[in-house]
Amino acid sequence: MCYSISQGKRNAYLSALKEGVPRDELERLYNEWQEAQKDEAERDEESPMAFVNGFEHPKLFALIKAVELKATRFTWGLIPSWTKDKTQAMEIRNKTLNARGESLFEKASFKDAALDKRCLVFVNGFFEYYHFKGKTYPNFIQHKEKDKPLVFGGLWSDWTDHSTGETYQSASIVTTQANDLMTSIHNNPKANGARMPLILESNDFEQWLSTNNRREVEELIRPLPDGKLKAHTVKRLVGKNGVGDSEEATKEYIYSDLNEQGTLF
Repeated sequence: MCYSISQGKRNAYLSALKEGVPRDELERLYNEWQEAQKDEAERDEESPMAFVNGFEHPKLFALIKAVELKATRFTWGLIPSWTKDKTQAMEIRNKTLNARGESLFEKASFKDAALDKRCLVFVNGFFEYYHFKGKTYPNFIQHKEKDKPLVFGGLWSDWTDHSTGETYQSASIVTTQANDLMTSIHNNPKANGARMPLILESNDFEQWLSTNNRREVEELIRPLPDGKLKAHTVKRLVGKNGVGDSEEATKEYIYSDLNEQGTLF
């Protein structure tokens, strides 16, 4: 599953959009992006955002398409439009950080968004835990090409709290079956099979954002081909000795007890 990520910064976001986006559109989105930053308590450049925990419901940098492409931010943890009140909303969003791709059109929380509210979520990478002899070891997974961001397929929703009139925009990251690399990492014995985020390639962006055809959505829900990701173990992220949201979060760290079994990747 995907519950923690390294958030894409503006340079990663822009480098991803350069694939197939006209220059004038790119500049418009960049300006829009800068304006969106002004309303945040912490500016992007002031926070490493190297390790972002989904259960803290941070803002995800995303792209949607209505009449035109639009840069925006969504709170992580989708709140369906039919949610009754804020109490229910706060409960639901802890269960909707991820959306299982194989059942998008069956699950009440996701089926409306799956049809016409999809987004692209830009990240530097994500974290997954490897299980070995009763312990867990965090891994950072990123694109094999240096500094190239990963682009997740996501769903989004608008929900209005009728007691206050406040509108919440939120999103979920779609997951799919794991490829070979992620199968070797996501080996949680309690999990129902290895999973990974739905990582889209540039030639999939338009279809993911624009189609209203269920079959065309479902054909994009597949593992990223092997050979396009790389991974390494990192220091403990949480707990007493956890590095948390710091530059250390994504740096390689070697565990001596894992070396006993040979190289993992």
